[in-house]
Amino acid sequence: MSAHRRGWVMATALVLHVSNVAADDADDVQSLLNESVVTTASTTAQKASSAPATSVTFTSDELRRYGLRSIAEAINFLSLGVITSDGLRTPDIGSRGVLLAQDDGKHFLLLVNGHAINDPLYGAARFDQGAGIPLDLVDRIEVIVGPGSVLYGSNAMLGVVNVITKNAKGYEGGHVYGDYELGRSYTAGAGAGFTFDLFGEASELTTSFEFYRRFGPDIAFENARTGLFFNDELARYRRGGPSDGVWGGTADDAYFTEAPSGMLRLRIGDFDIAVMASAYRRGIPYMTGSTNVDFDDAESYELDRSLRLDVQHQATLSSLLALSSRVYADHFDYQRRLNRDAVYGCYRDDFETCQYYDAGIARWIGVEERISFNWLGDLSLVTLLGVDARMRWVESKEEAVDFDSGRPFAPTTGQVDEAEGLISPYLQQTWSPTRFLEINGGARLDVDPRFDPIVSPRGALALSPFSQTTFKAVYSQAFRAPTFAETDSSSYQLVESEDIQPETARSLEGSVEQRFGAHRLLFGVFRTWWSNLIEARGLSPAEREQLQLEGKLPITAIQVSQYRNVASIENYGYNAVSSGTFLDSRLSYTLNATAAFTRRKARDGSTRQLEVAPQVFGNARLSYAFGGLLPTPSLAARYVGETPPTRVFDGTFSSVPYANPAAEFRATLSGPVPGLSGLSYRLSGAYITAKRGAYVVGPDSIPAGGNPAPLRQADLLPVDQFRAFVGLRYDFFGGEGEP
Repeated sequence: MSAHRRGWVMATALVLHVSNVAADDADDVQSLLNESVVTTASTTAQKASSAPATSVTFTSDELRRYGLRSIAEAINFLSLGVITSDGLRTPDIGSRGVLLAQDDGKHFLLLVNGHAINDPLYGAARFDQGAGIPLDLVDRIEVIVGPGSVLYGSNAMLGVVNVITKNAKGYEGGHVYGDYELGRSYTAGAGAGFTFDLFGEASELTTSFEFYRRFGPDIAFENARTGLFFNDELARYRRGGPSDGVWGGTADDAYFTEAPSGMLRLRIGDFDIAVMASAYRRGIPYMTGSTNVDFDDAESYELDRSLRLDVQHQATLSSLLALSSRVYADHFDYQRRLNRDAVYGCYRDDFETCQYYDAGIARWIGVEERISFNWLGDLSLVTLLGVDARMRWVESKEEAVDFDSGRPFAPTTGQVDEAEGLISPYLQQTWSPTRFLEINGGARLDVDPRFDPIVSPRGALALSPFSQTTFKAVYSQAFRAPTFAETDSSSYQLVESEDIQPETARSLEGSVEQRFGAHRLLFGVFRTWWSNLIEARGLSPAEREQLQLEGKLPITAIQVSQYRNVASIENYGYNAVSSGTFLDSRLSYTLNATAAFTRRKARDGSTRQLEVAPQVFGNARLSYAFGGLLPTPSLAARYVGETPPTRVFDGTFSSVPYANPAAEFRATLSGPVPGLSGLSYRLSGAYITAKRGAYVVGPDSIPAGGNPAPLRQADLLPVDQFRAFVGLRYDFFGGEGEP
């Protein structure tokens, strides 16, 4: 059965399922109570069914109930149309059949209470513990599926994830919590929420601090022999190891993570002040085509650090006029250290280990003003005008040093030192002329001196001919500005880009949503056109020689790349949802399915699939709340269809196997500990059917010295198939009392 036929079967199953529950005659009030409210799509609270985008909301209760411990896990098991893929580095994230491998989250915008996280140097956002958000403080996560630049600007091509934290009422009292994942990781944290009066104003404080550490599991990689290196010798892939040309074995040191994070939020009257700080240090467990690192090296790592300040003020000037002001400041820095045997990693024999050290710093400050005109006083006709102005400073460098002495053995490269401003006015108009019709339109203009001004428009219409039926159509356009690392960085293997334009995505989608009391059915279709996709591409010998003649490249440079606009993407498909509750909302269920057709078209006319981008995927979940002291059992599952892995199209290997379809199941039991007030627990176990993931591991089959070697079949990343954890939580002084 083809991938798309399997997808249609999934959607048909949802339709048949809902037709069976339609006989459950619940009233309109019950339906309204079960509908989620979103704010991210238009910055004002509105029903998800009429919001100007496909949206999904999952709450802190769902995160706990289904044993989820990161944004990425929540997306995989709870979201519609969005998926992440774990390459044991940081999760890749995609939507509606488009996922760009090893992208660092550049095409998904991450917000915390509306504050943008993606940095201007790399465009990066993390969706695991590297997001820097204590998950215990999260109230809900809103996901906007598809292009969303109209209010937020760059990076929102695949979607927007807005993490909204709790207020003091929802986080009242003190909280201490922790969990232990057998043989793999642990988390420890504490938080508190209080209300009080300050300067005669009603005030509140919420804060949480969390530490996550991953220390396993051991990972068994297949041995790969690469053949002769140079001077008829075999390569060495372990420092101090034999020169046998063999890469692989058991990695028990390099797969680690340390991630402390903290957040403090103070509200005084109409002011809201938030401070966030985090660090994210993780190992580099395997070699890829672009990452040349010793096997299982505990001292090779990547490190993110961030410090963020956000100050907001809300002013209701009259019943018709409201003003929102925001001042923000962010610091983000990144380091990467790659250790490699000096002879085989950097062609040196005067010391033992060479280290490639990359570092980058991004700082930005900004002011955002929004004014809202509620023309008729009943929110039926609202105009939103806003402007976001910011200043950005970025620096980066790349060095090659002797690991033991720290002395450089080559000139510093990859140097970037830039300061640029950005101003972005935007407009949104909403109009509800009747009870059954809602119209939303808007546009944003981003003026950046590095490229021509770019406009991001959106238009949406929601029609509800019946109280429980909504038809929706949305057109939207989004963009991703080239990062400073893509435009300004240069080294021996990378030349500075001179003429690179923003990526753009245009999307058209339509959906119908039907409610049957406490049950909901949604079916939607989408079509997206991507252009100007930015990738690093190898230069031809003639291009390289010309740059060498111009003095832009050293004469010794051989393999040189440059970031360019190289391709477009064609993407269409559908989403389907069935959800609801039974038995006075004690039993809840949800099924989500997505199927897509996606092709990347290069400028030479060739087309192919996207690596690590499944075309069929979905999830399902079921839980029952007994109440009282009885535990709440839950089961969540997800499915990912056959997936092309990384490097499947680069021709380095004789063959690259596709990653097989996989199903993952997660069972969780949670509830209060009897006889101990305020103490609660979670027990959770997960199993995935796949043994290999969609990432090629190990060195190239053609050795760097260029000596003849037989091509070999690529090896795929081993998957950690079974995981389990136990968690405890203690709430005191009026705390939540839930696990």
